[in-house]
Amino acid sequence: MNPQILALLCDRGSLTGRFKQVMGATPRLTKLSQGMQFVSPLERRVLGIRPRQMALVREIKMGKGEQNWLFARTVVPLRTLTGVARRISMLNDTPIGKILFGRHGAARSSMHVELTLDYPRSVAQFDLPTDQLLWQRRSIFEFDSGPLMVREVFLPDCPIYES
Repeated sequence: MNPQILALLCDRGSLTGRFKQVMGATPRLTKLSQGMQFVSPLERRVLGIRPRQMALVREIKMGKGEQNWLFARTVVPLRTLTGVARRISMLNDTPIGKILFGRHGAARSSMHVELTLDYPRSVAQFDLPTDQLLWQRRSIFEFDSGPLMVREVFLPDCPIYES
């Protein structure tokens, strides 16, 4: 694997900042949805969310012009939405990294990187072939009030797939 691609996938900082370096311009972030939802069994298990309990879910896409480089899904249990983490519910088109890596941010407790077909259902809106393997990162961040999960799926237009 290209060392630059590996560095991007394993970067523990803000992907918005990393994309800015790659693109030479600030990437465009578009909020696709945000609200209370029931979440997947994986998200419930990892975040300790009980069945039939909702969580705040925020989905965004990021890229350059017509190119979508990244889809991200953030899942925040209700108990986490206090203190600094409460600002997540008001982000709109602001990158979550402003809160996660800010002065009173969160600590990343784990990060899992994989090439997979198992990505959030919402990625279907990008009309991908059903056998399209994509790189994905799944990170858990810890605030004083509790955890949250960010799943980042690198879409086919992302430069990491270039040779």
